[in-house]
Amino acid sequence: MSKPIKISYLWNRENIDKLFEASYKYQFNNSGKRYFGWLLIALMQYGVVVALKKDAFAILLFSTIMLAYWYYGKQWISRRRATKSFEQSDFRDKKIEMLIDESGFTILSPQKEKWQWSEVQEVIELGDDIMLYNHPNFHYIPANGFESLEEKSRFKSLVKKYGRLR
Repeated sequence: MSKPIKISYLWNRENIDKLFEASYKYQFNNSGKRYFGWLLIALMQYGVVVALKKDAFAILLFSTIMLAYWYYGKQWISRRRATKSFEQSDFRDKKIEMLIDESGFTILSPQKEKWQWSEVQEVIELGDDIMLYNHPNFHYIPANGFESLEEKSRFKSLVKKYGRLR
């Protein structure tokens, strides 16, 4: 058995912002809801054209509001919810420490928790960062959480070995 991989980072506002950006893109790109959204956008854009041709300003207003919500409002609301959750979190501005080995993930602080490999549903690469997912819980690991690139490489090969990397 090899030496466990140690991960250590501070759960702060910078990390929550990076997590939000990466996970929002990931969830949008891997969600069936996006197809419904595309249909909604097509209908709303059609509504804008019809409203302009028929001078139906109520339809134009409704379509414009829906388009603004889809492109800007959803993300703004989600970001506010994530920020509020972070501000009220027990983990806020605390050091997160984990050990990863053949038996699974051991979260040492702020509260001790153990996840076996069979419990981890997937490990998602979000750019340089990583997210461990065990429904309904997840742990975000920023790139600077690893001691070195070799540790990150060992982590990825271990995750691939158990078939959890997505």
